[in-house]
Amino acid sequence: MNTSDESSRQRRYLNVAQDLLMAITSGEYAAGERLPAHTDIAAQYQVSRPTAREAFLALELVGAIEVRHGDGTFVRRAARVGGADGSPLDVPPRELIETRLSIEPVAASLAATRITPERISTLERYLDRQAELVEDSTGVAEFVALGLQFHSDLAPGCGNSILSGIIEQLVNVESHPLWVLVNQQGLPDPASRQIQVDEHRAVLKAVRGGDPVSAAEAMRNHLGHLDRAIFMNGAGTGA
Repeated sequence: MNTSDESSRQRRYLNVAQDLLMAITSGEYAAGERLPAHTDIAAQYQVSRPTAREAFLALELVGAIEVRHGDGTFVRRAARVGGADGSPLDVPPRELIETRLSIEPVAASLAATRITPERISTLERYLDRQAELVEDSTGVAEFVALGLQFHSDLAPGCGNSILSGIIEQLVNVESHPLWVLVNQQGLPDPASRQIQVDEHRAVLKAVRGGDPVSAAEAMRNHLGHLDRAIFMNGAGTGA
């Protein structure tokens, strides 16, 4: 299977998983309710049975469903779309990255003139640890978490509590469980992980240097690369 075919397959099962997760979080499928069989889901979404099985596996991995062998697949949790704090829960990863592309470059630009040395030191530690994990195939989950933490902790450096609050919600892994899977798929090898580290360092270099234009451009380049890599080409750079 070539890269294009693999990317297309990943998008198909993630699309199915996202739709089913939205149905669960909206209450269409209640907690404890049995989900349709793989064959029914495959027919409903016009995908293959293996694609439907992969979608179910993704939902099982994020804790949304449980498989009871010999009995079927059941909803494990029934979260509402939109938490008590107003955060968007379980929205499609593509919508998350589109939103991040529209606001994180602005935050990076503001941070270039407002961030504190202490916050810069914290961000540097995250990137140093990410660099240590580039060659470690068993540390991808930690690598992804550090990348998201970099974005979350950079945001308050912009000095705008509304803007930083929105960004922190957008990169909150617990609020967007499928994002973890998408990120891990976007970091298949050391080369892709090194690209993420380099892009993060470019953002931090511009912010530390007090260059708002370069900071915004570096963030836009990073998130744009992420968007294209995960959703267009299938080989990625992670968060």
